[in-house]
Amino acid sequence: MFSKNFTIAFRSLKKDLLFTLTNIVGLTIGITCCLLILSFVKYELSFDKYNKNYNRIYRVNYDARVGGSESLSPSVPVFVAPVLKDKFPEIGTVTRFEPSWGSQTIRHDNVIFDEDGFCFADSAFFDVFNFKAVEGNLKKALNKPHSLVITSDMAKKYFGDSDPIGQTLLLNNKQEYVVSAVMENVPPNSHFKFDFLTSFYSIDGFDSSETKVDWNNPNYSTYLLLKPGTKVASLSNIIDQWVNPPEKAKNSSAQNSIHLQLEPLKEVHFDTHVFNYKNYFKITDYKYVRIFITIAILVLLIACANYINLSTAKSSVRAKEVGIRKTIGASLWQLFAQFLTESFLLTFFAVAISIFLVNELLPYLNNLLGKEIPFYLLNRNMLIYIITGGVLVSILAGFYPAIILSRFRPTETLKGNYSKAGGTGAMIRKSLVIFQFAISIALILGTIIVRSQLGFMQSAKLGLDKDHILIIHGNQDLKKNFDAFASEIKNVNGVQDVSKTWRSPFQTVIGNGFSIKAHPTADEDISVVGGIAGDQHYLSTLGISLIAGRNFDPAKIKGDSTTNEFIVNQAFLARYDLQAKDAIGKQVFLGIAGEGTIVGVVKDFHTSSMHDLIQPVVICNSPQWFGNILVRIGPGKIAPVLAGLEKTWKSFVPMQPFNYSFLDEEYDALYRTEQRLGTLMSWFCGTAILITCLGLLGLMAFMVTQRTKEIGIRKVLGASVLNITGLLSKDFLKLVIIAILIALPAAWYFMNGWLRDFAYRINMSWWLFALTAVIAMLIALITISYQSIKAALANPVKSLRTE
Repeated sequence: MFSKNFTIAFRSLKKDLLFTLTNIVGLTIGITCCLLILSFVKYELSFDKYNKNYNRIYRVNYDARVGGSESLSPSVPVFVAPVLKDKFPEIGTVTRFEPSWGSQTIRHDNVIFDEDGFCFADSAFFDVFNFKAVEGNLKKALNKPHSLVITSDMAKKYFGDSDPIGQTLLLNNKQEYVVSAVMENVPPNSHFKFDFLTSFYSIDGFDSSETKVDWNNPNYSTYLLLKPGTKVASLSNIIDQWVNPPEKAKNSSAQNSIHLQLEPLKEVHFDTHVFNYKNYFKITDYKYVRIFITIAILVLLIACANYINLSTAKSSVRAKEVGIRKTIGASLWQLFAQFLTESFLLTFFAVAISIFLVNELLPYLNNLLGKEIPFYLLNRNMLIYIITGGVLVSILAGFYPAIILSRFRPTETLKGNYSKAGGTGAMIRKSLVIFQFAISIALILGTIIVRSQLGFMQSAKLGLDKDHILIIHGNQDLKKNFDAFASEIKNVNGVQDVSKTWRSPFQTVIGNGFSIKAHPTADEDISVVGGIAGDQHYLSTLGISLIAGRNFDPAKIKGDSTTNEFIVNQAFLARYDLQAKDAIGKQVFLGIAGEGTIVGVVKDFHTSSMHDLIQPVVICNSPQWFGNILVRIGPGKIAPVLAGLEKTWKSFVPMQPFNYSFLDEEYDALYRTEQRLGTLMSWFCGTAILITCLGLLGLMAFMVTQRTKEIGIRKVLGASVLNITGLLSKDFLKLVIIAILIALPAAWYFMNGWLRDFAYRINMSWWLFALTAVIAMLIALITISYQSIKAALANPVKSLRTE
């Protein structure tokens, strides 16, 4: 019976190729989108699961609350790890992980590169996290200072085919590191990334047994491997009692406190609230995962709605077939099974094509998202999901048409009376057209709002000038002649201003311990602020406005004899409820620089994306933190200036690569997620519109076929092309208007929620909704005009002869 059903189904689909191709194309597009997003979701949910003890690993976050505001850092002070290990028996293993600040120059013989993936870790790192060794023993690889674990890619890059174990790499032309082990590359679904991992003992001045309680400088990511059966909530409470003992709580404000937060490893990848050290941590906002899942479901539903619409519209064509089959003894169940078989056949054709398309499109999706999503679809579990999903789609798309067609009464169908035979499903078709257009309209409005918010963020006034600012990334060799190099590049034609700094202002660390009093004690409440190092040219190079006090005194920036001076922003004053005149002259303490005096106040400027309110920032004049150089370049002079800068660089450090970046590019990178969302929404919006238009085109073709004689009679009686086009189009346009009225309020609700994640955002003006409505009407008109105009131009004589 089943083989017979498939044979009949195949012949039926082959007979009407337009119907078949329209449905296959619609379903293929919908299923392809769904499978691509399913691959993305599976990849995102797989992060860090390669670790054997994934469910028992926790990161310790530093939660500082000052004056009612809260800042969250993924790192804690150095003493926290050994104290937690000693004090709390529930903790099995503790390890710390610290990315190096900025790129490091790595050399082996004549092979030399600047590398970003140089990190430090405790010897217990490989007891907590599971990485596979290629050569050497990872468990013992970090036991000695200046021992080094490298990835297999780096081993190939620096040593070729030779054995790297025991060989040395020179760091910043200063310190040799001995390769003790080679590991496989860090999996792409790991929340952190590194290429070189050395022992914490290698950090200058680092004492691994340091237990002095000092809550300044929370700079070390700390991970705990808890013992089996540990009650995390209870452990968190005990740790909090250690951090905030009763005697301290009595003397502290409820709004000013420090807490240690135990965050499960499974949540780390989706935690967007913590500072991300120069993208060492791979973070995805989980709401975007939910957005993509929703879009995938909606696009698939549009494709299913197309099938239902076209199948029920075609019911009049197949009514006589049903009548004859019922007359010769076919049962209701046999007819139902036959039409459902057609749905299965169409769906699995579409699924097969979709799997091929996903394989071809996945590299483009990875390039767009900056991911490394593998091709999961031939995995056994994924194949089960796909087959199950295909069955569900077949039933969803084919159930209603099969019910409609199998219920036709043969006595009426053979007379040609289709409405009495069992209904035509007209109301369902209209509802589905409204449903399809409502989704498409909502996606159009969502895309317009995302693009508008992106445009607003990229053109907004930031309080500093990001254009024509070049960042030269320094290194240890250059530091010896830093002042001389900075002076020399001022002579390059086209250079307008030069400043020494720590790093880009958009990489400001909101996590420096700060006290309004000098020499804070362990019992004091320590604020958390953003720390920036800069010289007397920092404000002028970036165009930051000084509103009170003075700039840095260059005479006080003299290496080890520096007298610390600080410049603060308006948000800093608001944090401490200070006036500018009261702040000037205050003795304060900043974790990265030590004790100093506030000498100036600047207007607020952005140091992070517009998701966040402007945070308190302290600019210090400490030369020990200078590592990069900001260069303001005149408009239109970038190429010759770059050539001049590189020439000067080579004269100072001939063996070092000349590395630089542009500040506006770093600012744009803050919105990479939103840019990708905008691009993907544009593609999905276009996909939804394409599927909807395909269905509308098919429906219009069937409607024109049904009304062929009516059109011919109207033309004979004098109806114009415009009259007939309007007659055929108006019913569909009414449905589009209803869809607009449903979609716009729903889209406003969800997009308003999305915009609330931005501290600085656009207003959803009326013209955005008007533009969306106009676009939807134009899409519908263009789609239905082809068939309606074609019908209106047809020869009425041929129309009246049509049977």
